[in-house]
Amino acid sequence: MSKIKKSEPLHNQVYHIVKRMLIEGEYQPGDRLVEVKLAESLGVSRAPVREAIRMLIQDGLLEQKEGLVYLINPTTQTIVEVFQCRQSLESLSARLAAKNISDSQLQQLAQNIQETQRAIQQNDSKEIGRLDQQFHDLIIEASGNQQLISLMSIIQAKISYIRNSIIRNFYQNFLTFADEHQRIYQALLERDENKAEMEMRSHIEKNLSVSYTLIQ
Repeated sequence: MSKIKKSEPLHNQVYHIVKRMLIEGEYQPGDRLVEVKLAESLGVSRAPVREAIRMLIQDGLLEQKEGLVYLINPTTQTIVEVFQCRQSLESLSARLAAKNISDSQLQQLAQNIQETQRAIQQNDSKEIGRLDQQFHDLIIEASGNQQLISLMSIIQAKISYIRNSIIRNFYQNFLTFADEHQRIYQALLERDENKAEMEMRSHIEKNLSVSYTLIQ
């Protein structure tokens, strides 16, 4: 678990620590989070934990029922709706990135794909999930469209949580996505806006199709 630093507001630190715990699977869907236990484990008072929980409820990762707080257990409909939003926004981000991406960002994508291939060979599902998120985040940032980036940030936590939950439990069903990432990267390298958009749309649609089948 990460440690608290005195240089940053406590509630922000608690927020980021607990958010990472949720996304990385330290709690299971539907688990209850107890404010006093979190405060004790982090060595802080309950006030910053309470504020962090409020922020995580806004992110859509936690929900409150009858005064108790639980990690969301997404329904099939929620997963479909999140992927639909991803598909529209990230397809646009790929199209824009084909025009705006820098050489440095292309190098980061190439390195990400290499590391993803190694993680797949090592059956490291946690690292696969982290690298998958990093790949998509790099392209969203490379779009250069601040409004799109802002819109994505609203659902980013829920996307990461759903993506990692599925990969963690069914990563063997996603081993082709490194090849799909390679095709997206190639389209960006060629500065082909239409191809980049098409490859990203196809990639997310395939993710949704596999995910939908697995969670039925």
